[in-house]
Amino acid sequence: MRGRITGLPRSIPVAIRELGDRRFVQASFGVVGWVRNLRASGEADIRRGRWSLAVHATELAPDQAGRLMHRALAGFHRFRLLRRLLGPTVRPPVAILHLYRFRVDDQLEDYIAEARHHPLFELVARETPWTIGSSD
Repeated sequence: MRGRITGLPRSIPVAIRELGDRRFVQASFGVVGWVRNLRASGEADIRRGRWSLAVHATELAPDQAGRLMHRALAGFHRFRLLRRLLGPTVRPPVAILHLYRFRVDDQLEDYIAEARHHPLFELVARETPWTIGSSD
């Protein structure tokens, strides 16, 4: 992404979450420099090796972000019977629980409160200015 003040390209490693056919990036460490840059530009390039994708980034409101995270972790609720049936290894990613101040069995309001401190952006591929096979 471009720096909001200098306009120079900036690069930062982030974890992209894919939920269904949607991509998201969440500010695990709060509102830091890359979050402010992404808010200002609304665009970024995702790169991994030689693969890259230009995206638009839209920040979700805390209530939307909280609901999304709550839904994404809903399958990991800590029910004693389920733990006995599935075993102790079926659990959500530890990094998510470590970085955010909620548990998988917390209420939706707890997720929304945490989303206020950890902005969530949806990443959507930018449209190309032309398509292959066009007659123009």
